[in-house]
Amino acid sequence: MKYEIKLLIIKAQTEVYATIKLVFIATFCVIFLAACSEIDILSDEIPPLSDFSLKTNSQQLQFINEIIENEPTVAMYYYRRSLIFLETKNWKNAQNDINKAIQLDANKPNYFYTQALILEKAKNYQAALLSAQIAENKGLKQVDLYMLLSKLYYLTKQPIQTVQYLQKVKEIYPKKPEVYYFQGLISYDVEDTLNTIHYMNEAIAAQPEFIDAYKYLFRLYDKNARPKAAFAVLQRAIQQKDLQKDAELNAMFGNILMKLEEEDSAMVWYRKAIQYDSSNWKVANELGHYYVENKQYNLGVKYLKVATKANPKIVGANYLMAAVYEYHIKDLVQAKQNYEIAANLEPYNQSLIESAKKMERRIVYEEYRKSPQFIIDQFRKKQDSLKQPLVLPEPAKNGQ
Repeated sequence: MKYEIKLLIIKAQTEVYATIKLVFIATFCVIFLAACSEIDILSDEIPPLSDFSLKTNSQQLQFINEIIENEPTVAMYYYRRSLIFLETKNWKNAQNDINKAIQLDANKPNYFYTQALILEKAKNYQAALLSAQIAENKGLKQVDLYMLLSKLYYLTKQPIQTVQYLQKVKEIYPKKPEVYYFQGLISYDVEDTLNTIHYMNEAIAAQPEFIDAYKYLFRLYDKNARPKAAFAVLQRAIQQKDLQKDAELNAMFGNILMKLEEEDSAMVWYRKAIQYDSSNWKVANELGHYYVENKQYNLGVKYLKVATKANPKIVGANYLMAAVYEYHIKDLVQAKQNYEIAANLEPYNQSLIESAKKMERRIVYEEYRKSPQFIIDQFRKKQDSLKQPLVLPEPAKNGQ
């Protein structure tokens, strides 16, 4: 009897533990699903791309990878992972995941909206437009969707539809800076420069950190040979703290200062540009030439290396480095290497080919000079010169 009572107690405990476990799992699922909730098609704004409580994208990715491994047929999980990839600019994986989500569930409009975002980032504008249209047709009513459609219609050269969707955005968000920006672009396309400048300034007034408007104004003034006006635009932009580390903006400062013949000041901005983005080979090449011309050879080589790393096909940068190594730094091996790179880029340039061969001969000779054989040969030459008979001039003949 006692044994049977004990079994009943154990069974009851087991059922309680099982119930607690189910409650825990259910609670976890509710929390996760809340974090992964679908976009409300009636809301005014699309929520941030990833809103998990985890701290980093890598943690989020690891977390959702494990879920997908256990639940490989749930569309929402692929959708959520595509948002993480989108946020981390991994366009290929983002596209693969959103395609999988749509394959599993083609009824969610926000899946198509996300697909449109990814395709737009990948510069596949026509396909992005189609996905955005599907999202709208499936009932998604969002200011961000309308703004995306405006942009895609503009990029696919459909100005009437662009204006229509800009108007939709304005009805919801009257002073959205992107609306002014695209109105400026449309004005420029119809050669209305005054309105272009007006709308770009309106975009900046609506959002002082709106960097695209500053850059467009700068290029407009620069193209029309108004360097001082272009410089003034950059001065306004750089006052915004969030824009001060933009590499392209700093490079623009350098470019305009070069046109204003302020070379030393230009180099200050070029250095900042390379600090924030070392892939700008033109700026790095400009810095390299500047420092070589000013006899700061190590600095010159430093920036020329940055330039050739970003663009390995720069003949001039390799040739200049080779010359610096040969005549100033005295590194013949490195000089030969850069001459050879330049010669390979221009295989019909006999001067480059001969320079590389000359370096090879000099390297061989320098190695020989450091060898014991050189000392022996020099000693033998000296001995040979001592053994030669002294040749005296013949005496002059009479009368001569």
